[in-house]
Amino acid sequence: MIDCSEARRWLRQAEYTLESAKSDARHDFHAWSCFKSHQVAEYSLKAILRGVGVESFGHDLMELWRKASNICGNLKELRECIALLNKMYIPPRYPDAWAGEAVPFESYTERDSGESIECASKVLYTVKGCVVEWCEDPQKEG
Repeated sequence: MIDCSEARRWLRQAEYTLESAKSDARHDFHAWSCFKSHQVAEYSLKAILRGVGVESFGHDLMELWRKASNICGNLKELRECIALLNKMYIPPRYPDAWAGEAVPFESYTERDSGESIECASKVLYTVKGCVVEWCEDPQKEG
């Protein structure tokens, strides 16, 4: 059984955050775009996990992905994207994650945000597909 309402609630936040990441990228805020792309993946993975009542605390996308892949098998194909996005949690925000005088906003590029957004979109739409599949079957809905 899945709590479709809870899963959809998390997916709505993921969709909103994806649009924000795209906006940041358009305005050359690439570090923030990368961080928000991580958030999109996190919200998406937590949508499926919380929907089925599996613990989903923390920000480690690899751990969340491992759990979610057991529920939404199509996620298994996205390991590379999850690995990329997992690196976008602390370094895009904190100068002390960088050596020397480097700061996050000078360290991320259009390419970084583009790849992050692409991966975040794949995670979101893969999870969304699983939730739609589950929630269209009234016997599975909670």
